[in-house]
Amino acid sequence: MYPLSEIKNLSSLHNQEIVRVRGRVFSKRDCGRVFFLILRDGIDTLQVVLVKNKEGTPIHLSLEDCNVLRRIENESFIEVIGQIHCSEKAILACSQQSIELAIMNYTVLSRSVLDLPITLKETALIEDKKAENQVFSPVQYVKRLDNRVLDLRTDLSQAIFRINDGMLFYIQQYLRGHGFVEIKTPKLIGGASEGGTDVFKVDYFGKPACLAQSPQLYKQMAIIGDFKRVFEVGPLFRAENSDTNRHLTEFIGVDLEMVIDQSYMEVVRLVYQLLVDLFDALNKKYNREIAIIQSFFDVPALTLASELVVVPFPDAVALLKAHGKARGELEDLSTDDEKQLGTIVKEKYHTDLYVITCYPSRVRPFYTMVDPNDGRYSHAYDFMLRGAEILSGAQRIDDYTKLLERVAELGIAPSTIAHYLHAFKYGAPPHAGVGIGLERMLKYFLGLPDVRYSNFFPRDPKRLHP
Repeated sequence: MYPLSEIKNLSSLHNQEIVRVRGRVFSKRDCGRVFFLILRDGIDTLQVVLVKNKEGTPIHLSLEDCNVLRRIENESFIEVIGQIHCSEKAILACSQQSIELAIMNYTVLSRSVLDLPITLKETALIEDKKAENQVFSPVQYVKRLDNRVLDLRTDLSQAIFRINDGMLFYIQQYLRGHGFVEIKTPKLIGGASEGGTDVFKVDYFGKPACLAQSPQLYKQMAIIGDFKRVFEVGPLFRAENSDTNRHLTEFIGVDLEMVIDQSYMEVVRLVYQLLVDLFDALNKKYNREIAIIQSFFDVPALTLASELVVVPFPDAVALLKAHGKARGELEDLSTDDEKQLGTIVKEKYHTDLYVITCYPSRVRPFYTMVDPNDGRYSHAYDFMLRGAEILSGAQRIDDYTKLLERVAELGIAPSTIAHYLHAFKYGAPPHAGVGIGLERMLKYFLGLPDVRYSNFFPRDPKRLHP
């Protein structure tokens, strides 16, 4: 038995070697004496060749086996044994353009049905209309999501989720390298973790409970428990009836919290450096996958400033007003405001990544530290990428009495967060943190038209399957 090789690992260095490979049948073409089959393994493809003699008889296979191969359905999973040959001309239809495989034997491991609900060629053609006048088609994408297993086989999905994996790996590696401990907190809780009503309510043995909107309260309790730097990666749930291209009802959150010395800007600077290093690492390691994605969506490369760009909220408002936007001084930024501000900042500071600080205190959660010098504002901040918010954070209130006052001010029933509040009776160090939506950050890093592209099996207000 020949050892199993992966298509991506083959090259002209294996010329004349006999190898065993596995993959899916992507396409077939019968040219009389020569039969071509493209074998696909993820984003890697290899041309398989079956040659017949002058009488039309296959050289290596029986006539019956040859006919089975000719009729085999696309997407069937097969194993092929053959000899590697260097190709005289580049095989443009395959990722392996310099070699092909002369088939000697094969085994059908699993056959696909003939009538596929979607085909990989179909999805590629639909996305490839960018050269004309690409308009994102939600109807077509619904069809793809309904058949997500097939959609995951496309070059586009394969590329996105390899980068997704790399993004998550690098974040965890970076944080551990900077003294953070990974924790896991409950997703079944007795009250809202962020305040408000956008929670999924569940019955917990006859008692009311809900799915966690974030690990916010628990990561703060970990800090009070003297874990000085903590982070968590896990699913979060938001019962927001927002059917937009940037919202999901279930997503992966990357949350971190840390003790600070003098200022919340310590967290801002750490996270900024994390993102700069992350984007640089992804661009280098996944240049092939990024090229695949850019072939579908015409998105300019990210522009990053040499230094952190910070825009205090009052300055952000002033910039919008100077460009004709009528708005209140303490009014929260809308999606359109963020987009317009992103354009202004890009022109002014030449960066797609920047931070807005000092958000109005009235638009932030109860645990956010209010600016002691001006109660209208807070020690809260958002990171913006390509004109959209990709993560939010703030310094937290660490004094028990002030926290109680803030809870009462916002009309929150203390009994619903009693365990959290009691933790502050025992002394809390000054601390701050952030919450990142992994899929949203991936969307804006890659320039995807919809956040559903970056979630394996997305959940939105209209989707609870597959």
